[in-house]
Amino acid sequence: MGLGRQTFKHTIIYSMGTVFGRLASFLMLPFYAHIFQAKGYGVIATIDTSLGLLTILLSGGFQTGILRIYHEQDEKNKHLTLGTGILLVWILGISIIFFPFIFSASLSKLILGSTEYYPLICLALVSFVIDVAGQSASTIQIIRQQSLLFSIVNLSRLILGLLLNIWLIIFLKVGLVGVFISSLTTAIISSLIFHIVAFQAHGLGFSRQVAIQLLRFQLPLLPGEVISFLGRQTERVLVRILVGLEGMGILEMAYKFPPLLNLFITIPFQRAWRTKSLEIAGQTSAPQIIGDMFTRYFFMMVFLGLLLAVSIQSILKLTTPSDFWPAIAIAKIEIMTTIINGSISYLSFGILYQKKTMLLSLIIGILTPVKIFFSFIFISVWGLKGAAYSALIMECVLLIWIFIKAQALYKLPLEYWKIFIIIIFGFILFYLLGTDNYLHEVVVLYVIEHLIFPLVSVLNDTLFQDWNLGKTAKILKEREGDAILLFLNAFFALSFLALMPFILKSRSTNAIHK
Repeated sequence: MGLGRQTFKHTIIYSMGTVFGRLASFLMLPFYAHIFQAKGYGVIATIDTSLGLLTILLSGGFQTGILRIYHEQDEKNKHLTLGTGILLVWILGISIIFFPFIFSASLSKLILGSTEYYPLICLALVSFVIDVAGQSASTIQIIRQQSLLFSIVNLSRLILGLLLNIWLIIFLKVGLVGVFISSLTTAIISSLIFHIVAFQAHGLGFSRQVAIQLLRFQLPLLPGEVISFLGRQTERVLVRILVGLEGMGILEMAYKFPPLLNLFITIPFQRAWRTKSLEIAGQTSAPQIIGDMFTRYFFMMVFLGLLLAVSIQSILKLTTPSDFWPAIAIAKIEIMTTIINGSISYLSFGILYQKKTMLLSLIIGILTPVKIFFSFIFISVWGLKGAAYSALIMECVLLIWIFIKAQALYKLPLEYWKIFIIIIFGFILFYLLGTDNYLHEVVVLYVIEHLIFPLVSVLNDTLFQDWNLGKTAKILKEREGDAILLFLNAFFALSFLALMPFILKSRSTNAIHK
């Protein structure tokens, strides 16, 4: 199988697995919004985003480092890389959460304004360590391209997570703690499975030399990642102070949807592609192949971003109370930021391949203070939108700077003309579908009669009829125009796929086969 087809086959499977692993929170979003309201949702979002700093400190379970070091080891030493990485993550993870766990009450007071939420923080910290250790153990699936096993585990996690959330929150009515109990339970089970598979494959070996190599690769990344995280959190702190906890809930609702691009595209694609790109990077034809692959990756990101951007208004109006609707405009801006961030992840290849990870920290460290300054100015002037605008501008600057430095270390001959066409066509469709003028009365009436009414009838005959006095069916009927707009926008956005034959035509004549 050709490299391109092989990569996209595994990307699709990994995408399903990644989405299955995280989909529970999205499927529960309407329930969270209506049950907990903006303040309660703000508490969940604040704890979740606060754990982002800890995630950075462990760099996603050292996955990139494990992959990079694994491919340069001799065959007899490869088995030590995975075991060493897993043990390092466990040791560092427990060390990192020790003080936050001990002082969880003070931490709750600091970030949420009350000590009452400290049990939620404790549950979240334990879940974090178990989950990130599971990520490091799952690296063996990436190396061996066992995407199907990965997806099966995450599908099981989705089903269990949904059942636990529904049982704990809707039926037992335990409140916010149910969200975190569900997360802890699913993290334990999925992590256990990944560890068993990893130990069966490579055992529990440990190498001091490999550990040093992993730390030398990962540690230089930390200062920049931490500074970047703190810069991003500055936006939230400013919103928390200037707008309030309700504003924080709205901002986090807006930030909830753009990461779908990472779940569907960036994360699964990198799982399938990063290990292969590192493996072939030394070959003569590799730069052009890697450059061509970026065009396809970028096409997928823009397509999904377009689909999400033209649907976000209807999705939020159908699934959330009106208090959350200001998040619509913010989410559209954040979608562009997420696409740019995904491009940075790919185009920094030269820096990662040459192990110049300190360079990334240096660039981010220089730009973050500038970003904080712009965040303060923009939020003061434009409120919640200001946070999104400042992030977008600085992400563009970061892309340009990192791209220039990465190209100097490992030049990728990109298909600039194709990239330009993708951007222009995407913006044209976004503009055209951003208005409701194309809706025709005949189309509207047809959709209402053949889609909305039958769907409402089905909902009335299910358990949703009993949930909150049939609120789901009632909302759908009252906002039938948004449901129609969602359907039509998604349908017309598919015209972007007309570019696919043009995009898939590769310059690479010597495809690499498995």
